[in-house]
Amino acid sequence: MIGSSDYSASEGESISAMFRCLFGGYLYYTLATAALADDRVLQGFDLARELCARCHVIGDYNRLGGIGNSPSFQWMVKADDWRERFDSFYARRPHPVFVRMAGYDKWSDADPYYPPFTITVEEIKLISIYVATLSLPGEK
Repeated sequence: MIGSSDYSASEGESISAMFRCLFGGYLYYTLATAALADDRVLQGFDLARELCARCHVIGDYNRLGGIGNSPSFQWMVKADDWRERFDSFYARRPHPVFVRMAGYDKWSDADPYYPPFTITVEEIKLISIYVATLSLPGEK
């Protein structure tokens, strides 16, 4: 015969097991999401370094690099509309001269002053994910 104390212990063990399972699932999801986010940040940094650093200062990577009149990523991310600007950079001067994006015609047949490159929407998103890390919480 099961006594009330046996029932409570059994019930407590079930609740404890359920809590461990839920907490473990939450912890796994959180760690997996953080790892994915870190991976996407690194991919975005690699793209920015490869495609953007020749003109722009990007984080601590090339503090003394870039072209003098090109805004740094740190400066651009302070604008309220920075994300929209990054998402559409390929259509903003001077980028259409040397950036190739599927579905967008070249602005001119003039030779670009930098070697042209092609970029995808997904690569632009990855760069934006990286750039978001350059904005400190509470800053504009």
